[in-house]
Amino acid sequence: MKKILIIVLFLFSASAWAKSVTLVQAIDIALQRDPANKMYQHQRLALIAQGKNSATLSDPMIKLGIANLDTESLSLDNDPMSQLTLGISQQFSRGDSLQIRKKSFNLESESALFSAQERRLQVKKTVRSLWFKILFIEKSTLMVEQQKTYFASLYRDLQSQFSLGLLDNEDVIESEIELSKSDEKLAVLRQSLLNYRTLLSEWIGAQAFVPFDKSLPIWSETKDYIKRTQRLKSTHYALLAKHPQAKILSQQITLARNDISLAQQSYKPSFKVELGYGHRLSLMDDGQRRSDLLSASLVFDMPIFSTQKQDQQVISAQQMQGKKQEEYFLLLRQLNISLSNAISGYQQLLDRQLHYKSTLLKQSQRRIEILEKSYQSKTRPFKDVIKAYIKDLDLSLEYQKLYFDGLQSLINIRYFQAI
Repeated sequence: MKKILIIVLFLFSASAWAKSVTLVQAIDIALQRDPANKMYQHQRLALIAQGKNSATLSDPMIKLGIANLDTESLSLDNDPMSQLTLGISQQFSRGDSLQIRKKSFNLESESALFSAQERRLQVKKTVRSLWFKILFIEKSTLMVEQQKTYFASLYRDLQSQFSLGLLDNEDVIESEIELSKSDEKLAVLRQSLLNYRTLLSEWIGAQAFVPFDKSLPIWSETKDYIKRTQRLKSTHYALLAKHPQAKILSQQITLARNDISLAQQSYKPSFKVELGYGHRLSLMDDGQRRSDLLSASLVFDMPIFSTQKQDQQVISAQQMQGKKQEEYFLLLRQLNISLSNAISGYQQLLDRQLHYKSTLLKQSQRRIEILEKSYQSKTRPFKDVIKAYIKDLDLSLEYQKLYFDGLQSLINIRYFQAI
């Protein structure tokens, strides 16, 4: 544990000299470091290779043997039908099954591309989420430090007044307690900051501990989409059909349709071509050599008595296609409601942000002014002023939380937009 702490402290100290990192750079680093990139690439190439292999005919079979051997003499030149045989045979698949199988593997390889796109979206979503959590904590830490600075200054003034006998010791103790509470708040925030930076380091390595660029993205294309859909009261199916999740299932539907074609090939016969050559060693009565023998045959099966089996294969493939289609429609419906909820939640967060900014924060500042004047006129106790400052900080932190929650909502919406 001590060793880990030393490493983290070293990274933080080194970050003071490092150049700040932007969100775009952090995402690029995470995408480049993600091992899933190569994983899906290997998967795609493997499926392409399997497709090429499946489209190749099976190797021809060679047959070497002895035919019609005289069992009494075991001589090849005693009986005129005894011969050394050489045969070759080649099996041909049913109909277009080889090309259809190749197409299936190619479709699966394309599906691997969509899976890779989905993974990239998940990486972006994770890095963005951790990034904004870190920025929120840093913003909150700055606000607490500013209040602590004010309380420290106030504490020194109160000590001076107490030493001159101008006020009671109670006010000094009250300010001292609030200083200690500020230290505790800062300790909690710094611990959370370390936790989130450590989580981010899984994706971007040591860059997670360097200073972050504080500028926030505008994401105008996402905000414009929200305004447009809210104005038109439209659904999101056209957008979501382009999402990698939907493309994966759409590809599975195409694959299932290809499986139907493959099942239909079972109605067609398979062929086997055989060629044979027989070399005879025996001689005719006049001493002439006997001619060799050549044979050829075409073997094929006729699926006449097993049509029930082929029918069930086709029915099974058709039902699987229907299942994939329903899964596709279900996915689009789920994505649509999720995106609608994300947009609705974002709108509610905007309304709450406006309420805090236009009303609550202004009222809090007004309350502080009134209580400070009352304290100076000896009509209100000092602890009321302190409480007012604490409540003002809490409201400011709540407002910041709402603001960054809005950014988190935009992250989810951009995931559905596949950007």
